[in-house]
Amino acid sequence: MNSMDETRQELVADYVRRAIMTGQLHPGDRLIEQALAAEMHMSRGPVRDALRQLEQEGLVQLYRNRGAVVSTLGLREAYEFYLVRGHLEGLAIRFARDYMQPDDIDHLQQIVDQMALLRGSQEDWLTATGLDLAFHSRIVACSQNQSLIQTYASLNVKVNALFMTVKQYLPLRLTLMPARHQKLIDVFRAADWWRAEPVVTDHWYETAAQFKLLLEASSVPSSEVVHNNGATVHE
Repeated sequence: MNSMDETRQELVADYVRRAIMTGQLHPGDRLIEQALAAEMHMSRGPVRDALRQLEQEGLVQLYRNRGAVVSTLGLREAYEFYLVRGHLEGLAIRFARDYMQPDDIDHLQQIVDQMALLRGSQEDWLTATGLDLAFHSRIVACSQNQSLIQTYASLNVKVNALFMTVKQYLPLRLTLMPARHQKLIDVFRAADWWRAEPVVTDHWYETAAQFKLLLEASSVPSSEVVHNNGATVHE
């Protein structure tokens, strides 16, 4: 793939991603490759590659006979995602306590101040995703542990799909976002490192617990697997 095709692929991916994140496209909507290519005034190759990229991000599911369909993470995957994030970020804090500087905390505060400006519009969910990713990535970066940073970053690819699942099942989380993140900043600013790790992990585990309750309420038998389009298959 040449650089021009890569640029076109990103243009298509950004276009479709924004449409999904802002509610212009909904789970279950079909994405017609030929129609997208015509709308974007380009060949089908970059469009096809963009849809594959979005499948990796969890925002699109590709089917042999139906083509591309808008998707989100299932409850089980969202639950597991929050557990893993919490564990990794808690580990990051063990290292970050020796490296986090006042400038890092000030930067985190600036992000939370931007979160406080969100009012719940469709566009705000897209903004919130970027702010949340920037906030937690900065915390992990303070660990200065490259293996941990790379492992954590590998999960970032599905953050947009995760936020769509949060939007679908826990829409009030957006209004709680500033206060929940401010709690982390307060413990960092106080250099209360004995409390920092459990406060950080609880930040993630609290939401994981809510997804677990939703998962249990859905009464999905343990012999079934929840796929990222919400469908289940028997094992």
